[in-house]
Amino acid sequence: MKKSLIALAVLGSVAGVAQAQSSVTLYGIVDVYLGSSKSGIGASSVTRLDSGGFNGSRFGLKGSEDLGGGLKAVFALEQGFSADTGVANTFNGASTSFNRQSYVGLAGGFGTVTFGNVWSSMDDVLGASNAAFDSVFSPAGYVAAVNGSYVDRPRNAIKYQSNDFGGFSAGFTHGLDENTTANTDVTDFSLSYAAGPVAANLAYQVQNGVVVPGFVNDLKLTHLGGSYDLGVAKILASVGNAKYGSFKTNDYQVGVDVPLSPALTLSASYAMSDDNAAAGDSERAGFGIAVEYKLSKRTKVYGGVVSTKDEDAAGVKTDENRLYAVGIQHRF
Repeated sequence: MKKSLIALAVLGSVAGVAQAQSSVTLYGIVDVYLGSSKSGIGASSVTRLDSGGFNGSRFGLKGSEDLGGGLKAVFALEQGFSADTGVANTFNGASTSFNRQSYVGLAGGFGTVTFGNVWSSMDDVLGASNAAFDSVFSPAGYVAAVNGSYVDRPRNAIKYQSNDFGGFSAGFTHGLDENTTANTDVTDFSLSYAAGPVAANLAYQVQNGVVVPGFVNDLKLTHLGGSYDLGVAKILASVGNAKYGSFKTNDYQVGVDVPLSPALTLSASYAMSDDNAAAGDSERAGFGIAVEYKLSKRTKVYGGVVSTKDEDAAGVKTDENRLYAVGIQHRF
């Protein structure tokens, strides 16, 4: 009897140690907004209930195991969904179980290395300097060539993210095309700095063998962004460049975040994108204003407006978009 009790006590202590060394977390975001949108010249406004106004709705599992000596095994499985319909999101039109992330890797004093379906190093920093909370109200998401053309999840990827060293960090991602007939690899890197009131980031991405009608070339994307916190307001700005053969587009964005109270923040942004003559010499521009009110650490309500337009080389408007909306988000 005593031996049995001792054995149970030992097993219980071992199980407790194992549990302390590894963890799994269920997390997610549910984000829904109600608004009126208009897309296209002369188009009628449409009242819509949609998902992902501030952040995409998702759920996931993430965890780690302590391997000793400062080394950990890490993993994540994350699926996006439309909260308004309950339908799971797809990736490039394909049905997937974990369309946002699915990776496993190792983390330690050297940084973190992951393998699988990951967000690119460019995507990690691209929205950091977008005002209007880098949300559906951010005009850069509608007009910037860098935002609209880059591959945010290269898949079949190897990713390295460094630890923070005095405010500096770096990332590198390489997505394999697994194709012997054409080179369509995706490679990118990012450099970031954040200390005190100053933050800055630089990202560069090359997407090999991008096909458009009549052309096959490499798409090269560059992004430089930053912010400065004055206390009473935070100034945000970014510039970007997209090159595809002789086609070039320059992107610009500037904005401001104004904290009106500990719970209430107002943010405004202006963005524009300009094509060179080879790309048609067209221009896109717009503004966005958004406000968020935090009801708690995990729940917020928000609202805003965004309006953008496209013009050809002659200055004639060729397209326009407009959205007014209010929404609610809960994190768990």
